[in-house]
Amino acid sequence: MAKMMKRVGMIVAGVLLLFTQNAWAAGPAPSNLRQTGVFAGQPVLGWDAPAAVVSYYRVLVDGSQAYRPRVPSVKVDDLVKYCHVLRGHTYSISVQAVDPTGARSETSESLQVTVA
Repeated sequence: MAKMMKRVGMIVAGVLLLFTQNAWAAGPAPSNLRQTGVFAGQPVLGWDAPAAVVSYYRVLVDGSQAYRPRVPSVKVDDLVKYCHVLRGHTYSISVQAVDPTGARSETSESLQVTVA
């Protein structure tokens, strides 16, 4: 029994170490989240990529993942079409970068966006 408990403890410690390493491995948040244009009457948002290698971005709408672009921009029209973002509402949008191991960066500053 003691041997099994030691093995379980080692597994738990390994999982915690892996989680701790991945929690901040992607580095700082994307910066300078802003409107860069308009497409189909809706804002196009862009941001500056962090220096780390990025596999994709997590676009968060009111704190929940809504979209996963591979480039540092998103059309709000796509959020309306594919992500249950409703016209006439205001949302808080922020971004995280995700590296090749799946580690997420810190979350960017949010931007308030009203969907036309």
